[in-house]
Amino acid sequence: MALNFPFKKSSSGFSDSHDKPSSDNEFFEAINLFKTQRLKIGISLETLSKETKISRNVLIAIENGWKKYLPEKTYLISMIKSLELNLNLEKGSLNGLSIQKDSMNNVSRFKLNFINIDFLNSWIGSLLYFIIMLLSILALNSQQKYLIKINSISTEPIKMEKTFIGDGNVINRAKEN
Repeated sequence: MALNFPFKKSSSGFSDSHDKPSSDNEFFEAINLFKTQRLKIGISLETLSKETKISRNVLIAIENGWKKYLPEKTYLISMIKSLELNLNLEKGSLNGLSIQKDSMNNVSRFKLNFINIDFLNSWIGSLLYFIIMLLSILALNSQQKYLIKINSISTEPIKMEKTFIGDGNVINRAKEN
């Protein structure tokens, strides 16, 4: 006797690759709906950005379908709701924009990028920072040893002699050998 649970995925032999065209299709439909409704109302990206308080770059990324430049799903959902209100769209009509993040999970989250400020917060960044600090200390130490070796600097302290002036003030002078 087979039990059917409503929350369990059905194993009908279809893989996730068959679901991707559907999600991509919904994504592109949402983009087209966004473009056409914005042009139908006659609102520019600048004014839409000011009204919704969504950055112009995110609106450009939505309009051009640049999945790479869209924010995280959490922020995107609230942005979608705001856009639907301002563009007089049905509730949930732009939800296809939030599906795009599922297809990008295969990409590595961490990229070595000099613009990426979170690099130092990762374990790789901490390790690299530690190695750089250790190497710089060793380099300074070897430089000091070299300077001592060629008698460029002295490790002996400078001896001072005190000279008293008639009114009781003290003047420190380097002692001449």
